[in-house]
Amino acid sequence: MKKNKFWIILAVIVSCGVFRLLPHASNITPIGAMALVGGMYFRNRLVGFLLPIATLYIGDLILNNTIYATAGAGFTWFSDYMVYVYGAFILTVVFGRYLTHKSGMTKIVGGTLIASLLFFLITNIGTWASTTMYPKTITGMWSALLAGVPFFRNTMLGNAIFIPLFVAFFEYYIEGKSLLNKDLAVETL
Repeated sequence: MKKNKFWIILAVIVSCGVFRLLPHASNITPIGAMALVGGMYFRNRLVGFLLPIATLYIGDLILNNTIYATAGAGFTWFSDYMVYVYGAFILTVVFGRYLTHKSGMTKIVGGTLIASLLFFLITNIGTWASTTMYPKTITGMWSALLAGVPFFRNTMLGNAIFIPLFVAFFEYYIEGKSLLNKDLAVETL
């Protein structure tokens, strides 16, 4: 199974990217899980970073130039919001690396909470700091955070669905480990 592990992780990450292109409730996607899995299960750190981020970027290229395209705007390679989204996902990959040798339940609970909080805080504070939507005051920052709460709920729900699913799959099926084993040592690719 170890030879196939790379391809299985790759297939899961690419599937996450495809899922994002399908109709879904706002922010209920597996992309937080995709970043966390990249960090946790790829032995090669560069691949663990690049693959989830490249998958996210390809999805953004497709979405920004089809569904979210503005008439007459031309092809969009990069949007300002992407700095904060990608920053959050890069930190999620880093956190996934930290979780590599933790128990399955720590991966699920810690991964779900931290991935959701990182995305919520970085993207909402980034919106506050880089746009004119909110005054550049503490009150303005709190307004930006409050405006993001409905999206946070959906992000948390998406992560609460997909992170346990992926971690359980990788821990049990790929690694042959129990989620309840406190001394779990995961061998990464």
